[in-house]
This record gives sequence, C-alpha cells and structure tokens, in this order.
Amino acid sequence: MKPAPALQAADRAVIAREMARAAAFRLGHRAIFSPMPAAEGVGNGVHIHFSLRDKSGEPKTHDPDGPLGLSEAAAQFATGVLAHLSAISAITAPSPVSYLRLTPNRWAPTAIDIVKQDRGAALRICPVFAASKKKDIAKAYNLEFRVSDGSASPYMALGALIFAGADGIARKLSLPEPGIQPPPLPRSLGQALDNMENSLAVQSWLGPTFLEAYLRHKRSELAHVAALDAPQLCARYAELY
Repeated sequence: MKPAPALQAADRAVIAREMARAAAFRLGHRAIFSPMPAAEGVGNGVHIHFSLRDKSGEPKTHDPDGPLGLSEAAAQFATGVLAHLSAISAITAPSPVSYLRLTPNRWAPTAIDIVKQDRGAALRICPVFAASKKKDIAKAYNLEFRVSDGSASPYMALGALIFAGADGIARKLSLPEPGIQPPPLPRSLGQALDNMENSLAVQSWLGPTFLEAYLRHKRSELAHVAALDAPQLCARYAELY
C-alpha cells in the first residue's frame, strides 16, 4: 500500500489488518495485533509514517539545511506532536498493555523525543537509502510516530497526530534544544488519561461530549482488568486483538 492522505490511509490500515486475519485463519492460525501478546515478549507496535505536502501536492518535509533535515513546517509539526504526546498517547496507545510495551529493552520509545534513525525514539526521522536526487530524497523523507499500536483506532490516532502537529505549526513551535533530557512518556494508561483530561488543547479538539465518553470508557476498561497481573493482562488482550 502506497502512502495516502490520512482518511484513505486509515481505511487501508483497517483493510490490511482484516486481510492479515483472514490469511492467517485460512492457514489455521490467528494474527494477533495486541501490543503485548505475551508479558515476556518484546511487543507489537503499529507505527505511523507521515510526511507533509503543500496544496499542489509537492513534498514539504525535507530541508537539507534544517534541523534533523526537516523543513520549517515539518519541524514545527513534529514539535507539536511532542508537545501534546503525554496527552494524545491515551488515544494512540489506548490499552493497559500498551504501556507494558513502552518500557526499556523492547524496541519501543520510553521518552518524548525526536531522533534521527533511532528505533527507540517517540518520533524517528527515517533514513532514505535508495534516492540520490534531491527531488527523490524530498519525496521519500518521512517521520515515524512510534507511540502507537494495534489497540488504537487508526482514525483517532491519525486525527490526534494531525491536531497536535497542526497546533505546532500554528504556534510556530521550535524543536527541543540538543542535549536536553526529554521528559518520559506516561507510564500507564491511567496517567495518560489524566493528562488527556487536563489538556485544554485536547478538550478543544474532541469537545466535551466525546471527551467525557472516551474517558469513561477507558477508565471503565482499566477498572475491569485491574485485578489481572501482567501475564493475565497480556493473555486477555491477545484474545481481544
């Protein structure tokens, strides 16, 4: 599947997942998209690659002279994502087992950071290998959002990412200074939900009715599995996803 506008990409993500499930079923297996199918495992992310284009469709993510090779708009977009990540992770990593994955030594992010070619970063600047011409490099240059997994709705995850990034552009936010220790990601879904509830930006994006419904639903889910230990929790979500 080639890159596509957000809504079309979300549709394709759902279709691809159902195709994987159907193919596995025909072979007598089951495809599992849970973030942590087993407590002792490494984890199972569903990451989002994205780039920017202008109104004419020209790529606008890359600037060889910009920070991390990013254009001004892309750097601002990325900074907006980082600025709101502690809250939108409740949407992009929306299950209790999501936060078992987001721990050290699991090829998953643990801090709110942006790094070039680092698979442990929350936002990763992806390498471009095959392209050599400036135009081809600009077309292929993209970022990878790694604080997401298969328990998230592709539509909500992309929406949260776009709202956060657009806010970064609107406020002309600057990337963090090199060498500054990045803040940690939320350590649990409960913490992420609290951050979400307290975020004025997220409140304005979602509106009071949807926000309240989402918080109630997810906190009810947390209460429902509160008595399960990590292996039991992973087994339960492996059944569901």
